Amino acid sequence: MIGVDGGARAAAALGLALDLIVGDFDTLRADEVDALEAQGVRVLRSPHDKDATDTELALIAACDAGAVRAEILGALGASGGRSDHSLGTIALLAHPRARAIDCSLLDATSRTRLLTAPARFASDCAAGAVLSLIPWGGGALVSTERLRWPLQRERLHEGSTRGLSNESLGAPFIEVHEGALLVSEGPDPRA
Repeated sequence: MIGVDGGARAAAALGLALDLIVGDFDTLRADEVDALEAQGVRVLRSPHDKDATDTELALIAACDAGAVRAEILGALGASGGRSDHSLGTIALLAHPRARAIDCSLLDATSRTRLLTAPARFASDCAAGAVLSLIPWGGGALVSTERLRWPLQRERLHEGSTRGLSNESLGAPFIEVHEGALLVSEGPDPRA
């Protein structure tokens, strides 16, 4: 369990025991870092002037530690709601290290992952849940099953919103024949 800068504070509030904290610690106070270190949590400090976000450094640290799955929790909308950080965090799903493991982003309402062709994915979304398909880095040729609006080897074009807000009919299946596709699994909008 890795806390990323001020995210370490959120982890403690959720009762998650941390193994490592990573960051330049511009959002986690020095006394908080010291307290975590005194509890045996390893600390990986990075300079403030760096070529990667703290989240990217944490992802690399997780991969270096042998992780086969990474769930990045709460990173969308972090950093004071800065959209550049949210976009950068989504782009991390295409990071070469992230592609080698099962990596997803979790926020309060959804789970987002990147599927790169050839890919087959069985979702556990309940009937009624929102499922959005967004081509990433170009168009994507996609087939789906158990969605209200299924696709049969159809191209989703980059810059189009055609794949947004589909509805799960229960345990949908997605196949990416060409390209890359962001899949966002959300809650039941009627809930």
